[in-house]
Amino acid sequence: MRKQEKGLWVTVVVLTASVVMMGTFILQGMNTASDEADSQTQDQEETVARIAGQDVSEEEWVNLLKSRYGKNMLTEMLNRRAVLEEAKEKGLTITEAEVEAELEETMEGYTSEEAYYKEMFTQFGLSIDDLKAEATYHILLEKIATAGIEVSETEVEQYYEEHLDSYTPSRQLDLSMIQVNDAETAEQVMSRLEQGESFEALAQELSTDEYSKDTNGRLGLIDEDDPFQPEAMMEVARELDIGEAAGPILIDDAYIIIRLNDINEENAMTREQAMEDIRRMLALNEAGPLSEVEKSLRDKHGAEILVELDKAS
Repeated sequence: MRKQEKGLWVTVVVLTASVVMMGTFILQGMNTASDEADSQTQDQEETVARIAGQDVSEEEWVNLLKSRYGKNMLTEMLNRRAVLEEAKEKGLTITEAEVEAELEETMEGYTSEEAYYKEMFTQFGLSIDDLKAEATYHILLEKIATAGIEVSETEVEQYYEEHLDSYTPSRQLDLSMIQVNDAETAEQVMSRLEQGESFEALAQELSTDEYSKDTNGRLGLIDEDDPFQPEAMMEVARELDIGEAAGPILIDDAYIIIRLNDINEENAMTREQAMEDIRRMLALNEAGPLSEVEKSLRDKHGAEILVELDKAS
């Protein structure tokens, strides 16, 4: 997978998995609300929230979720069932190694596997099993979409030569920063660092950059050729040794001091891996949008939505 595609893959995984999880919740809520309707009156409905003395019932909550997200959620759930049915028909299987390889690609840029899983759970509520399930679905869908498509060696070689930079490993710099408003303060910061004071403590005390100040000056991992970062800063950062600080650097109307905490280097693809990656991508390009593949599979396997979803019921 090329570097620029990884972020998109993560976004798709997170959004789609979240949709399916919410869809499962809504269906559970629908069943709960239905059961309660048989045994309770409106006044006896379960209350899920309260504000200003007014109750929010579970039925109100579930109906709002259904009206806003129900169709998309049901469609995603039907997609998964259609893909599984098609995979059974075609005898397609997936190995644990394929799933792990898919996940490893999405982890690049994180300091560790643990950091990746923690971020996915903290930010999006996705467990390891959720992410593995989504990777499995993604691989199966691709296999179905590209079945029967052949890509020639000439096409693969030509693409590789034309996009060689995309398969060149990049470095990410783990940086921290202290930003101040004037040169005198910046020089004082450098002096105090040279005397052994903590970079983190000085960032908390003096930095005027609110974002990094909240993380003790930590900026995190930044591609060394990131076009969105100030070139003056990155030029200095690329020359630092791990643990070394440098500055002051004039950026717009502020002065910054940076420190290189660590370097994260992507493992270079072998030529064989790059060829396989390109073959996969070219086959997917020929297959067309995966959303159209999903629709054709839903149609083939007779998917139907049997409830009204354009308004809360």
